[in-house]
Amino acid sequence: MNIETPPSPQAVSRRRLLAATAAAVGFGAVAPARAQAAWRPSGPVKLIVTFPPGGATDILTRMIAPGLAEYLRQTVVVENRPGATGSIGSGHVYAAPPDGTTLLIGAPDALSIFPKLSKTTYDPNKFVPLAPLGSTSFILLARPGLPATNLQELIALARKQRLTIANAGTGGSGHLVSIAFCQAAGIAEATHVPHAGMKPALQGLMGDHYDVMFSVVAGSTSFRSKLKFLGVTSVERVGAVPDVPTFAEQGLPMQNENWIGVLAPPQTPASVAAELAKAIAVVSGTPAYKAKASELGFVAPTMTHREFGQYYEQDIRKWSEVIRTSKVKLD
Repeated sequence: MNIETPPSPQAVSRRRLLAATAAAVGFGAVAPARAQAAWRPSGPVKLIVTFPPGGATDILTRMIAPGLAEYLRQTVVVENRPGATGSIGSGHVYAAPPDGTTLLIGAPDALSIFPKLSKTTYDPNKFVPLAPLGSTSFILLARPGLPATNLQELIALARKQRLTIANAGTGGSGHLVSIAFCQAAGIAEATHVPHAGMKPALQGLMGDHYDVMFSVVAGSTSFRSKLKFLGVTSVERVGAVPDVPTFAEQGLPMQNENWIGVLAPPQTPASVAAELAKAIAVVSGTPAYKAKASELGFVAPTMTHREFGQYYEQDIRKWSEVIRTSKVKLD
């Protein structure tokens, strides 16, 4: 199956968070780019991150906060509400007043996938997509002792012996991408092993307990010396791991990507959404943001407000089809 389109955050020191925030000094030039606005938020703006502090999504969100505050002339606060595959934070924003002061930093697991597998307090189709913050491809990681150094060697091995494929949880994007990979590569049988998050899955892989797993590039670069990197699912090679070939280069034309973006509650007025989207585009278009995104394994956004809305709708449909064909169900 060919599907086209967040790292499991890990604890980091307070110093790293402060460094990420300090890097946002590069956003000081956003004010001159701001045109006279028809709308300004009536109070502080909260950016709800559905992951714990310290992950790539959290770092990028904290980078845009100072620039948004300057553009909107209002305080911007980053608030972490992790848990339940992102559904806790998503539900909080869904129920918030549609006045532009509570925004969701969303990703596919909580918006395009989880609602198709479990009952949620929100309808992902009713969120108002504002702007993307970036995209990151998936990367196929292998245990240190696996007798395969590239994709074709892995596929040949999988046809001789049953692969064990770790994932961060049943029904997550990593799990679904691994199923799509098996289908595309003609791997008839494999054992998928779910975990309670990315950290234990990676630990098991590093300990040679499982053969392979899919992660996003943005959450994997720090493990380069401990795991084999067999391929990325992007159209082109990724700047954060430039020596890792794409799947297409290795004879398997499979493309997949994960994204993060900003969404507003249902019924947010179009004028408010347009102004917020403009502010986010200005801030995420700075050299400082693009450099940090690339360092973390993300590709900086290029889509317009309207294009992101269309992309979001397509992403929901895409994952719905993947779930249907894979017949994945939550236990």
